[in-house]
Amino acid sequence: MDMFSKRTENTKENNDYYMFGLHAVKAAIKNPNRKIHELWISQNARAKIFTDYEIPNIPIFNIEKSKNLPISENKVHQGAILKVSPLKQPKDIHEIQKNKQPKLIVILDKVSDPQNVGTIIRSSLFFNCDAIINTLNGGSSENGSLVKAASGAFERIQYMQATNIAQTIVKLKKFGYIIIGLDETSTEKISSFKRENDDIAIVFGAEGKGIRRLTKEYCDMLFSIDGNHTFSSLNVSTAVGITLFNIQSNKFYSV
Repeated sequence: MDMFSKRTENTKENNDYYMFGLHAVKAAIKNPNRKIHELWISQNARAKIFTDYEIPNIPIFNIEKSKNLPISENKVHQGAILKVSPLKQPKDIHEIQKNKQPKLIVILDKVSDPQNVGTIIRSSLFFNCDAIINTLNGGSSENGSLVKAASGAFERIQYMQATNIAQTIVKLKKFGYIIIGLDETSTEKISSFKRENDDIAIVFGAEGKGIRRLTKEYCDMLFSIDGNHTFSSLNVSTAVGITLFNIQSNKFYSV
């Protein structure tokens, strides 16, 4: 197909959406499990994305020659916009367990901001997390902003949205997981916790609200992050990164 073809009709919308950003678009194009539909790209982005990969056989449009783009002008697309279908994700914890039991899972209790969730996904992959679970009601679903913030990591990690976090935690406990909750009021510090070779799920709450009361009751242990708690609480994505770093540094989690 010619690099800059005319736009074709696409009547089957479903939940298709436009992702954007160089790393996100490149990772999606390279992901064999990702259904892609059309690409908007600049000459500069084309050179960066397709250095070692063939141009896909889908409608492709020149961003630099297009008066109207399919996303808001406020979005920082870096010269790459890709229309995709959402990835097929696990619906239940049993689906995550199909291949092998994950050693480390991050649970997000109603974390709704896509920028935060995308950053958490990126940090989680970096620190060898196997899966991320968020709430279906009130948690951020897959969208362009989330995938952009994940910077390609979304294509490489399982992201499940659960209808009931408490029930999901109960199931994880039956699989042998230890459930750790991050709670800024706890006097126990995550930096002091060491445990060898346990399968662990770490629960983080939404900014401002923290972990909900019922979710907290299902946690085996509660920890806070060392710091100045009289000043302010941490952004949840920052808290996830610090916690996962502590886990890896303290070696209570073996990769």
